[in-house]
Amino acid sequence: MAPSTGNASNDRRRPRSPSLNLPDVRRVRPTMSTESMPPSSAQPTRPPGTAAPPTSSSVSAAPPTYVRRTEDALLRAPSRINQPHLHPDKINGALWIGIDPEVHEFIKATWQADYWGPWPSWIKVPLDTRTSWWHSFIQQYYWEDRFHDEIHSHWKRQTQVTISGRLSQKKKHHQQPSYISVKDWETILAIHSTPAAKAKSKKASASRRSAPPKKKMHVHGAGPRTFANIAYKMVVEEGFEAPISYLDLVRRTHSHKDGTFMDERAESIILEVEEAVDEMLQEGSTFGDSETDTTTSKRLLLNQEYIKRGQTSRGTIYGLGNLQYQNKGPSESVPAALKRNNDMEMRVSGLESITQEVKSDVNALKADVHALKTDFNEATTKTQSTLNSILQLLQPQSSAAQPSQRQSPSHSQAQSEGQGQAPSPAQDQPQAPGHTQPQHPITDNPSALDRWCNAELGM
Repeated sequence: MAPSTGNASNDRRRPRSPSLNLPDVRRVRPTMSTESMPPSSAQPTRPPGTAAPPTSSSVSAAPPTYVRRTEDALLRAPSRINQPHLHPDKINGALWIGIDPEVHEFIKATWQADYWGPWPSWIKVPLDTRTSWWHSFIQQYYWEDRFHDEIHSHWKRQTQVTISGRLSQKKKHHQQPSYISVKDWETILAIHSTPAAKAKSKKASASRRSAPPKKKMHVHGAGPRTFANIAYKMVVEEGFEAPISYLDLVRRTHSHKDGTFMDERAESIILEVEEAVDEMLQEGSTFGDSETDTTTSKRLLLNQEYIKRGQTSRGTIYGLGNLQYQNKGPSESVPAALKRNNDMEMRVSGLESITQEVKSDVNALKADVHALKTDFNEATTKTQSTLNSILQLLQPQSSAAQPSQRQSPSHSQAQSEGQGQAPSPAQDQPQAPGHTQPQHPITDNPSALDRWCNAELGM
């Protein structure tokens, strides 16, 4: 019996005969033959919750990547409905990026917890790491499918701003961030110290301090708060029933406490817009005559004129901050998105005014029909009363005329017999039972009925 090569206390295998001459496979990696491998046409495995890619007999579509399938599975997770909701209009207590601080804090905490590399900016962060941050955000919040692209754009912009802002602030104060290792921080500082990086930083600083001819640099008093957060606070705290105009936001963020402007360009744009809108309102409002319609039309006209006069050379609107990026598509420019939203609200406001006018016309028509019905009922009642009076006056005369009509035929017949005259044919002919000839009494004196008809009816 051959001795065991392993430990005698731990090796419990059955001893083998040395004549078999079998190799020792305890430390040999097994190899897989091509015959045991699945065919190349087999479908890849998919995470739970993802749909199978469409197949065709003529064209073989490439399956989605694993990252995309993972994202689809996360978006369709049933438990995600219980997470905090995101909505641009903050319906039913929903949150939104750029307005609610808790969303900003979660974005910042996500990338700070996984910033393990010498990455001086968002662009240098590996794609896998950025995708991991985005998947963490998907699992934290819930939103409707129609807002997916917009939310991803806002999340990406917010992450870029926080990364560059934090690193720049730490570098300015010569402080090492706690979420970056010493080696990675030294590498980042070395990258920023290169001549190319210094030239780029100097150019960006000059661009931020630039101003149009005869104008000063852009300054505002918003502080660390975003413009979208300020606009939302103004609506909530001051009790506005509708969103504020762009002029109210610019005046709040670009003025001192005493009301004087701290930014000359913002002041000039506001004065131009107010003058133009006042001239348009003097010509006549197209939204209605009520106080609500006038207020809404003025706000929309102010926004429309501010979009025209506030455009910058970089394709943004001056003085609106991150508010101008709300309800904006990924491939849509800022002025086009703001104009589209403002035009849509103007159409809705016009439809509401038309609806109110139609409702008022319907109410007036109902009142006219009710008045006509009342007049008809009164006329019917008066006519019925008149007919009743006529019948009451005719009833005594009919009863007085019947006895005289009964006596007149017998008297005339007696005279004719006494004179030897033959009776009239009409009197000789028998009459059918129940049939009486109408009698027309003629009187020389007008009766009470004739006097009433002449006085009341003119007959």
